[in-house]
Amino acid sequence: MTQGDENIDEFVQELTKYQVDLFYFIRALTGDMHAAYDIRQSVNMVLWNKRENFISGSSFKAWSFKIAQYEVKEYLRQKKASRIVSFDQKLLELFADEFVEATDELLERRQALSVCLRKVTAKDEELLRHRYWSGASLEALAHNTQRSVGTLKARLFQLRAALRRCIEDQLQLDAS
Repeated sequence: MTQGDENIDEFVQELTKYQVDLFYFIRALTGDMHAAYDIRQSVNMVLWNKRENFISGSSFKAWSFKIAQYEVKEYLRQKKASRIVSFDQKLLELFADEFVEATDELLERRQALSVCLRKVTAKDEELLRHRYWSGASLEALAHNTQRSVGTLKARLFQLRAALRRCIEDQLQLDAS
């Protein structure tokens, strides 16, 4: 494998690693899920075309988010010209800066959540999966488990609070 092939491989790894965070970053700045998909595609094209400008060892995430910020500015400029959206550029920059910092914490929080989810009972895991991944109603689960919807809602409230505490505890452990 040549040096160029290794650089392409590294670039593709970095590009794919941040696709989810990049999408959420763009969506947070635009408030539009469909636009975020289109803008992310545009950002990916710019990143690919400028891949030789990326300095190996530097922060790919910061570089890609900065390009995304420019693409969002262009999108909003076009929308403003069509009078559909009016968005202050300074506010956009503030959101962008805050979001970059927040996404660094998101990965740590996801990892802590993964650890905490391993601690819940099978019954509680079923409830969480049903509520957050299946898309089915709580009424259906209540019927299937012979529990009331109110009982399930109360248990979800307790689980969320316990998971929040567990995540905070896990983050403190990881920091020390």
